[in-house]
Amino acid sequence: MRTNLNQATFNIISHGLHGIAQEMGEKLVRSAYSTIIREARDCSTSFLDRNGRIIAQAQFCPIHMNSFGKVFEAFAAKFDLSTIKPNEGLITNDPYHGAQHLNDIVLFTPVFYRDTLLAFSASLGHHIDVGGGAAGPNASATDVFSEGLRIPLCRFDVDRDLGDGLLEQFIRINVRPPDDVMGDIYAQLAANRTGQARFIEMLDRFGEETVLAAARDLQDYSERLARDAVRAIPDGVYRAEDFVDDNGFTADPLRVAVKITIDGDEIEIDFEGSSPQTKGMINSPHASTVSAAYGAIAILLGGGRIPVNDGLYRPIRSVKVPYGSFLNPSQPRAVRARNNACHRVYNSIMLAMSEVVPSQVLTSGHDTTNAIGMGHMGSDRYRVYMEVVGGGWGASAGSDGADVVDGYVGNCSNVPVESLEADYPFMRVEEYALRRGSAGAGKHRGGLGARRVYRIMDDGVTFNSYSDRFKIRPWGLFGGKPGANSRFVVERDGEQINLPSKGNTELRRGDRLVIETAGGGGYGDPRDRDPKLVRDDLKHALITTDDRSIVQ
Repeated sequence: MRTNLNQATFNIISHGLHGIAQEMGEKLVRSAYSTIIREARDCSTSFLDRNGRIIAQAQFCPIHMNSFGKVFEAFAAKFDLSTIKPNEGLITNDPYHGAQHLNDIVLFTPVFYRDTLLAFSASLGHHIDVGGGAAGPNASATDVFSEGLRIPLCRFDVDRDLGDGLLEQFIRINVRPPDDVMGDIYAQLAANRTGQARFIEMLDRFGEETVLAAARDLQDYSERLARDAVRAIPDGVYRAEDFVDDNGFTADPLRVAVKITIDGDEIEIDFEGSSPQTKGMINSPHASTVSAAYGAIAILLGGGRIPVNDGLYRPIRSVKVPYGSFLNPSQPRAVRARNNACHRVYNSIMLAMSEVVPSQVLTSGHDTTNAIGMGHMGSDRYRVYMEVVGGGWGASAGSDGADVVDGYVGNCSNVPVESLEADYPFMRVEEYALRRGSAGAGKHRGGLGARRVYRIMDDGVTFNSYSDRFKIRPWGLFGGKPGANSRFVVERDGEQINLPSKGNTELRRGDRLVIETAGGGGYGDPRDRDPKLVRDDLKHALITTDDRSIVQ
């Protein structure tokens, strides 16, 4: 039976549903133990109906946009979820069963109202460590087994299996900082229970039938907005390609090829022609590739104005990703650095659509996960540091690129230096600044990258990282110039040691580790830039006179 809602009731409930997902996310951040969630906000929360369709999702990491739906499909295929009990949960991090990479642990808990299953709360946290061959990214990994603890699709009882139970003890014994990891899992559980409590409050206030009708209408509303936006794009077939620098073992670039078909109010996306699966951790599991594609299309269609739920994705008729490509690898390929490939998915879609909707696209930014990890075994315990350092965003038809922010598909915050140094006494941050002159010139310039310098305070510190745009510069559009490349350097005893974009390096006491991230590409001819903006950039030393195309 369909309930007809008046506009006021629909608005109140629809905003309330979004508020539930957002409050879940804030609860997770405020309850987390590790800096990667507590400070960098590398997490996501979602609220789904009983069939696993997303009702509302918080504004955290776009790469997780469709993760919850894909993982739920895998759980539903394995378990009869109609028999799930109120104190049970579902947990996994398996990238070959709907998850993304091993550090992203997904947790679902059911929501019952008057003994009836109505919904699921869901949370995803990027965990600081999951074991494996390095305290952070294991650049030498050639399979998923080398990357850490792999949790299968698991249905568990909270009281029985956490605490002294098998699930918690199994996780604790396989990770370096067990209190941080389990603390973050409990934070996810708290976030899920917050969603349950707020949803029940809404049901008590408005009634079950009204709330469920509003949830369905909210999904339909997003679908209508999305289809209207697709119809505004001329029908046609649009193609582009972009490249990941390398796989960390050989120098060959990895191609992301995309073909986008616009047909009325529907879209098809096809990645045929992308590079085959490869050695190393650069492969992207299917769920990650699909989520990156959905995120790019969401920017093009709504720019954040369309509510994120199942309806937003309905106009996307299909996303075809060739099995055996590095965008859809076979088991047991390593996948830790999958965001490097996912950013190229985003870039290639933007490039393909630039010819037909130039005012809705961004040029290439640093657009990678600059994953900076360090590990150190101190006298008291193992400490694992992990952070995503931002860079310059690409420019657009309307504005300069943003300075020093995470890539779009990640959207993490930086970790405040004070928090970082308090938690990790084996390092000090000597410099954290805009990287002058890194922006690509244009009518609208790209964003500036970051420069961060760490002083290493102890021997035995390992630097574990993955990044990109070390070789292939972020591109501009319509006459805009490319941004500067990224680079990692160790300064030791008067020498400079250039590091690869993906690697594991032993650091020494007294070393200076220099991280410089790429700037964004420019948009439009630099000669068309407003002279006042040029003067302002020169005044604040954001650009240099070395690039004459900027200051003409």
